[in-house]
Amino acid sequence: MKRMSMKNAVLSSLAAVLTASLLASGVGAADPATAELEAEKLKELGLFRGVSDTDFDLDREPTRAEALVMLIRALGEESAALGGTYAHPFTDVPDWADAYVGYAYQNGLTNGISATEFGTGNASAAMYVTFMLRALGYSDAAGDFAWDAPFELGRRTGIVTEQVDLNRFLRADVVTVSWAALGAETKDGETTLAGKLAYRGVFPKEKLTEFGIVPIAEDETPSMIDPGPVYILPVQPKEPELRA
Repeated sequence: MKRMSMKNAVLSSLAAVLTASLLASGVGAADPATAELEAEKLKELGLFRGVSDTDFDLDREPTRAEALVMLIRALGEESAALGGTYAHPFTDVPDWADAYVGYAYQNGLTNGISATEFGTGNASAAMYVTFMLRALGYSDAAGDFAWDAPFELGRRTGIVTEQVDLNRFLRADVVTVSWAALGAETKDGETTLAGKLAYRGVFPKEKLTEFGIVPIAEDETPSMIDPGPVYILPVQPKEPELRA
């Protein structure tokens, strides 16, 4: 019995050391330096912005509104959102996000959390990954995946990596998913997200070579938006002082 107890003690110690090692190595969280570099590249492509010219604010959880803005930006749809007049019924949307939320609502991207509330809580990883999978041509409505459990398909497509924290989803994780999505193949296998964006003129095709992204083939899809509402209940509200 004493020998077994000693063995259990050794195993427990090893488990503790391994756990500490994994935590120290940042498993399940974006590497700050890598996320910063990817954010710079996305910014150069016109697909991401920080809270200022010198600060991406990557270590903060984005609100639902921020995440929606960052997704519309990452899909090259910002001009479309800002160039039109899109109404929505929500009373809790900050002024700076009004056009984006209206665009998303009118295109069936979101129905909010109630008839009059968009939701001021933080965004979840499931929300953002779901939107990205739709952009790649997958449909939760058609049964390709479940909107509240998109991670298995996200891993298969390569947009969800070990660097993405699925529990505490930060702006750094938004960057990691967005960057990985550029090189991900669409469902039909005919192109990549980057190929779609480059073909639509969101950024010069030469940038694909510069950043090592292979477009596979050109695609004539005029829009990245594939309508389909996503229902995500909010977590404890946390309004940011700075915009996305």
